[in-house]
Amino acid sequence: MVQKSFGMKSHGNSIQSGPLWRFARGVRSLVDRRYRRAARSLRDLPQIEYRTVIDAGAHGGLFTDALLKLHKPSRVVLVEPIPELAEKLRYRFEGHSEFSVVEAALSDADGEAQFEINRSDASSSLLKIDNRNSEWFGWDLSVARTVTVRTLTLPKVMSEQRLDRIDLLKLDLQGGERSVLTAGESVLDRIRVIYTEAFFEPLYTGAWLFWELNDFLTARGFKLCGISSIVHARDGTLLQANAIFGRTGE
Repeated sequence: MVQKSFGMKSHGNSIQSGPLWRFARGVRSLVDRRYRRAARSLRDLPQIEYRTVIDAGAHGGLFTDALLKLHKPSRVVLVEPIPELAEKLRYRFEGHSEFSVVEAALSDADGEAQFEINRSDASSSLLKIDNRNSEWFGWDLSVARTVTVRTLTLPKVMSEQRLDRIDLLKLDLQGGERSVLTAGESVLDRIRVIYTEAFFEPLYTGAWLFWELNDFLTARGFKLCGISSIVHARDGTLLQANAIFGRTGE
């Protein structure tokens, strides 16, 4: 299930690069459509070894799927609050000791909270969705039901999963990034790369906008490495994108 990197064997914190590695990756992109799609979507990730990964807001596991096409992490923790999706992830990775599924929502406190599952479950959140989203995106994003979910802080997840450091933290929390990062400030120096959703409009009540996210992470030793998957509203309004932040000096 886990794909090995092409072209060179990694040692310690060495960078996966060099002419042979790039040539092999290019050849594989020509013959493997899924690999090509993964390489394109994650092209701005810093070229380091990704051994420990947290995929928060894992949903159906598509981000982890793409990552596994390009890297071979030794530990992946998928965090997903929607019960049905968490169950599917557990079934899918059953028997693979390097994968753990945590049924919870990352937040600013350990406990429980009300989680709104929208008619498009990929837009579900702990935060109230702005009613303008349905108009911006062109489909019904209203709340379908509300469930009580377990909430965990980032330090708590790291402690429970015995992760001393994280090479890649992926956050797709529909506006919840603010509470997770501020409550997890004490462990940010143990994270190398953050791949996160970023908003240019207030899609959810209380969510950070991009420049607030950028200012927070820049002040804590990260630099912006790339922006991808840019989304516009039907009227052209810039809505959201994925942003990658790497630790300065890596």
